[in-house]
Amino acid sequence: MGALRTVGLVILAISVFTFIALFGRLPAFRKTPVAFLHRILWVYLPNGIAVVDNRLCGGRVLRCWNQSGSYILKENHPLVLIFFTSLMVIGEIVFVPAAWPRLSSLHRFLVPVAVTFPYVLLYKCVVTKSFITDENHEEEMRRYPYDRVLFHPGHRCSTCDFLKPARSKHCSFCQACVSRHDHHCVWLMNCVGANNCMYFISLLVSLSVMLIYGSYLGKTLLSESMEELVPPEVRIAMQGWTVWINTWSVLVATYPRIGTVFLLMVMTAPLAISFLAYHTYLIWAGTTTNETSKWTDWKEDVEDGLVFKTQRSLIFENPLPMDPHDQMWPVHTDQILVTDEDPPTEGCLLMSNSNCIAHRPGSDVLPDPRWKRLRSMKDVDNIYDMGFWNNLRDVAGLSVRRSVSS
Repeated sequence: MGALRTVGLVILAISVFTFIALFGRLPAFRKTPVAFLHRILWVYLPNGIAVVDNRLCGGRVLRCWNQSGSYILKENHPLVLIFFTSLMVIGEIVFVPAAWPRLSSLHRFLVPVAVTFPYVLLYKCVVTKSFITDENHEEEMRRYPYDRVLFHPGHRCSTCDFLKPARSKHCSFCQACVSRHDHHCVWLMNCVGANNCMYFISLLVSLSVMLIYGSYLGKTLLSESMEELVPPEVRIAMQGWTVWINTWSVLVATYPRIGTVFLLMVMTAPLAISFLAYHTYLIWAGTTTNETSKWTDWKEDVEDGLVFKTQRSLIFENPLPMDPHDQMWPVHTDQILVTDEDPPTEGCLLMSNSNCIAHRPGSDVLPDPRWKRLRSMKDVDNIYDMGFWNNLRDVAGLSVRRSVSS
């Protein structure tokens, strides 16, 4: 009983630690206990260790820790991928042979399918790159139009030394610019971008299905064992959470190969499902993890009353013609957003390729009535949000552009 409780607590602690470490910095968890625990884990705890180390060891422990941590946190290494793959392999080696003799013909067909798909998709996620190179740079420049809110034309990557396509980002781990950059995934030793995003979503689906299905099989097999071990009259008399937990603890201890992996799947399934739910939301919103952080900064400025909006057609009498490639994009906008403490004044100049304005000298210049202070992000257009199904098609690599003639 004590050993079982220890195993369960260890699995739960690993799941909670992983959730906080991976999700704690997401904008959705700002000002929540998850973000606070993330700061404790990555800021307060290291600072406390540094203080103790400086006083007791002259900083030697921290130097060794930084060297190891620099490799673990800043290098594109395979340690997490090896751990992730090993966890799946060991769990399946322990669980499947013990459960196989008791499975029906249907489950003997479904189990190999459920077990195999994650490995195939994991391989595709790892080997499929979304890097922008000299060979595909021109094509990537045509993939998405600039929205002039999050992404502006004319910006050059200081490392790769070429113009940055819209929705791209340079990854310091991969040492490359990534098309439609979502995030760098340490589990994959690769960035999730335009070319492997659908593989990544499919991997999350397959992992969630495998864990839910495995949890169902484990519960079913343990329930059948309970029916064999516990007489019906005793089962009827079993009431209360304490009796239920103690009974299942005995079952898990009696069948450890099925029971321990069952606990592992039950406790890690919410993590995979959370990842899947979050990335499904990103598809629905027409954004990425990288862009969500940028939109959060805009949201904070809107809440502080620092964002003003107008129409490009009102500011420029003869606006530049739209790029033919941009004309093919399904969603367009006439908006211009600027950030400033005071309303833009008459005669102010919009700085090229930015969200800044140059004020006309003089304190007596009246505010320009064409600019309206934003009060809600609902009034901001996201040209990359084309509706859920078109967003999904875009993630899947299917064409959502329209012809110029249409």
